[in-house]
Amino acid sequence: MKNIPISKIIPTHRKQPHEGKLLRVLMLEDSEKDARLILRRLKKDGYNPVYERIKTPAAMKKALKEKQWDIILCDYKMPKFSGPSAITVLKKANIDIPLIVVAGAIGEATAVKCMRLGAHDYIIKGNMSRLCPAIARELEEAEVRNKEKHMEEKLRYEEQRFRAFVENSPDMITLINLEGTITYVNPAVEKILGFKPEERIGANGFELIHPDDMKLLADSFNSLSRDTNAPIIQGEMRLRHKDGSWCTLEAVGSNLVNDNLVEVIVVNYRDITERKQIEYDLRVSEENFRHSFDDSPLGVRISTIEGETIYANRAILDIYGYDSVEELKKTPLKERYTPGSYAEFQLRKGKRLRGEFGPSEYKISIVRKNGEIRHLYVFRKEIFWNGKKQSQVIYQDITERRQAEEKLRETLESLRKSNKTTIQVLGIASEARDPYTAGHQKRVADLARTIATEMKLPHDTIEGIRMAGSIHDIGKLSLPAEILSKPTKLTNIESSLIKEHPQIGYEMLKDVESPWPLAQIVHQHHERINGSGYPKNLKGDEILMESRILAVADVVEAMASHRPYRPTLGIDTALEEIVKNKGILYDDAVADTCLKLFREKGYQLA
Repeated sequence: MKNIPISKIIPTHRKQPHEGKLLRVLMLEDSEKDARLILRRLKKDGYNPVYERIKTPAAMKKALKEKQWDIILCDYKMPKFSGPSAITVLKKANIDIPLIVVAGAIGEATAVKCMRLGAHDYIIKGNMSRLCPAIARELEEAEVRNKEKHMEEKLRYEEQRFRAFVENSPDMITLINLEGTITYVNPAVEKILGFKPEERIGANGFELIHPDDMKLLADSFNSLSRDTNAPIIQGEMRLRHKDGSWCTLEAVGSNLVNDNLVEVIVVNYRDITERKQIEYDLRVSEENFRHSFDDSPLGVRISTIEGETIYANRAILDIYGYDSVEELKKTPLKERYTPGSYAEFQLRKGKRLRGEFGPSEYKISIVRKNGEIRHLYVFRKEIFWNGKKQSQVIYQDITERRQAEEKLRETLESLRKSNKTTIQVLGIASEARDPYTAGHQKRVADLARTIATEMKLPHDTIEGIRMAGSIHDIGKLSLPAEILSKPTKLTNIESSLIKEHPQIGYEMLKDVESPWPLAQIVHQHHERINGSGYPKNLKGDEILMESRILAVADVVEAMASHRPYRPTLGIDTALEEIVKNKGILYDDAVADTCLKLFREKGYQLA
């Protein structure tokens, strides 16, 4: 059967929602008679067309540059121009305007060629009843694309803001995956450790750690990677500089969690080598320290074991906001601490009086004279001062750093949610085109994730499979909606167009930054073990394991669900298909795991 339209014919006797709407039409048509027929059809169906008729590539380029158009209606063949040439001109202009080929009788092969080149539809001049419904559909889809474009631009802007914050931070910020490999480090690594970022990305995150600090790091890493609710872990460690020397860094570690799984460990390093050197110098000579006491940039206080201030330097007074040491002494300790820090002080004081000395480094929050709350890092040691055992306390104001760390955590969480939202939006957008398969991608993603979990694949691989499954049919966004919802068997041409969706999905995803090979997984999900799949006829291990899992999940869900052209075949029939072609079309291990889930573990499609 020849010249069968790809799009479903839509009745035109109903009142159209676009009735009376202004329509800016760029018409590529050499026949004035045909142009009048098209305009009459537009007006008959309720449009108010404003148009320009052109016949050459130069005229088209000029019209695209100088004016805005809602739709392009293009004859397939003209003396000095053609439909394919017009599509090429539009692509080079990089303007998103729907182009519909309006031509005389042309073969199916020509129609398919036009749509593969970029035409959104084609209309036979002898059957103009489809013209306005097709225009209405394409205008609506163009509006959807425009909204998606704005959303993508917003996400890119947020990512750029995050990167600007992280990459300009004076602290070294490192992302380490669950295998212990560094996946990101900001430029501060060169200032702190002498390495360029590209020298550390991909390296082992433990290889520069001092051997004496390795256990502390390993314990902290294991805690953060295993417990999604693990608190932020802080500590000091020594890392080897590129020149061979050792740097002492303060490390603050936390984890990023997605779907109750730890994705990556975030470590914020601050170089405290200089501070540690200062503390060492203070320990070397108490007398030398006393001479330089008032000039120290750190707040330093000498107190009794009970906490009464004996002496304080200028920096301490600045931190608390007092004018003199006497004023500081007269203010009760309870008024100088926040309630939480004062309670902790009482506990430490009790231990000291009992001869039990707790941690020498800790954090407190104080109340300045003006009521402002500041956060301090405290180093305490027991010394002999004027012949008596006293406490020497050094304070560093870390209020701004804590605020920056909180902002970083908020930014990282926002980025994680943005990435997840992007994938969700893509999945929703593809399913919105096909109401009969609503939820298909979600069910396939859940089944594929469950299979991968049962196969005990790494957590990161499982998450990649779930993400790819949720958008594996994204390529169908480029197909006419009437094909996706057609209630009868597809023609050969329509089937060939449907088979383009893995390639189209790959093209849409290949430049998206992701920790998983989403584009490749989507590209290969219709490949089969014996090479009979598409689009590349890959065989066996040439196909990603993620795609082999997705292929089985896709077939089971599709056969067990209703389709426009047939009722559900049932889960038993779907599983029989997997048994029949196990090792032929479908991976043995994946097929066995899928069958086990349904037949032994009671798994059901949601």
